[in-house]
Amino acid sequence: MKRNIKTALILFMSVSLITCVKDGDFKVPESLELEENTAVNAILDSISEGILELKTIKQVKEFYITGNHPVEIFSDIVVKGYVVSSDKTGNFYKEFYMQDAPQNPDAGIKISLNLTKSYNKFNIGRQIYIRLKGLCIGETNSGDGIITIGGKVKLTDITEIENVSANQIPNHIYRTEITEEIIPKIIDFAAVNEANIGTFVTLENVFFESELVGESYVDPTEDFDTQRKILTCLGLGYDYLFLETSSFSNFSNETLPEKAGSINAIVSKDFGGNFMVLNLNDTSDVQMNDERCSPLPIEDFKTILLEEDFETQSGEIEKPNWLNYREEGTVSWRSYADSYSQSKAARIVSRNSNDNSTVSWLITKGVNLDTTSQEFLSFETSNRFANASELEVLISLDFNGHKDNIKSANWAVLPAKIVLDGVSFKKWVHSTYIELSSYSGTAHIAFKYVGNGNANFNGTYELDNILINAK
Repeated sequence: MKRNIKTALILFMSVSLITCVKDGDFKVPESLELEENTAVNAILDSISEGILELKTIKQVKEFYITGNHPVEIFSDIVVKGYVVSSDKTGNFYKEFYMQDAPQNPDAGIKISLNLTKSYNKFNIGRQIYIRLKGLCIGETNSGDGIITIGGKVKLTDITEIENVSANQIPNHIYRTEITEEIIPKIIDFAAVNEANIGTFVTLENVFFESELVGESYVDPTEDFDTQRKILTCLGLGYDYLFLETSSFSNFSNETLPEKAGSINAIVSKDFGGNFMVLNLNDTSDVQMNDERCSPLPIEDFKTILLEEDFETQSGEIEKPNWLNYREEGTVSWRSYADSYSQSKAARIVSRNSNDNSTVSWLITKGVNLDTTSQEFLSFETSNRFANASELEVLISLDFNGHKDNIKSANWAVLPAKIVLDGVSFKKWVHSTYIELSSYSGTAHIAFKYVGNGNANFNGTYELDNILINAK
């Protein structure tokens, strides 16, 4: 006990000695001053001795569910990360994003702080520790889906959080001497989702829509942010995302490239949380010198290997050679009549189920991929505030169709676009066309739902128009 008290005293004494970095523009030091090193070492010692508990970014994000009241942290918790954004060009303001590893990250998170020109202190690649006790986890704009570390609950809106104040920064955010090279994670275009928020990624074979030729990154009529549509070819059609740029960025008037190529950016969402966006650190992360692509002609893919619209279903989904299986909980996939699309669909919702955990599978019949040369899977999803739940699409080549074989079979996640929480429940989102040509043999496609019975959250997904086109 005496040793713990002594360590804690060292920690608090060292914290009080930290000084703020001024907003002036200067070179980021490669080494830290004695006081800052002492504070970092005290944090590391306290973690090793069990005084402070180190959590991952993913674990910290799980403290909060979007749209809920912010979570105030009273425990001695620390989270570590690597800075991936920079406000040097003005495209970020009083915030930075950090991810859990220099490359191939699992999660990222936003830190909202009352500090401008933060790149002088928290430069890209800088390893930092954040002591969370006394801070909050929530959203700066309630319901936007961007989980953020902030300073306190907003006085004028208890569903939102405010910046970490200038006085809080020295006592909570600690940088180390380590600055790593951040290697962007290459991900499939259609697979960009909430799980990628706060991470630095690469998207390949992309281009700005042709209507934007000659336009700049920011629309000169906009006061704050401009979203520019980025396209790619995915099999039999196009898919798109938005690049969001601040009117205050120093590259706002630069002309958008006309050709195709790659883009490195931080994944986030728009102000209202309605759709995914990409944010640039600098236009040097846009490399587009290739020719634009065109989708494959759909008339060459007239063979239909699988087709299901659920129009003949009622009650629990029951189809020959399909499997509707509850791994955990009491909720199954059921038929649902959508009054807006005036058709039936498959639906699952775990709200009010009284189950602590819901894991439910809808698995298609086996599909022979050896009789055709190229195949594309597509489907549509909708939701009613799917917060506190997840839906993913998987494929297996060794599943035998029996429930006892689900866990022992090998399942790979497919890069499908699935409806986001913020999308209106009236809208159906197309998955894009997911190519299956790299798979052979008999394949089963699974729609796996994970949720819980929390009465405060809806957690609903709807599924329709499953189709495999082949050539």
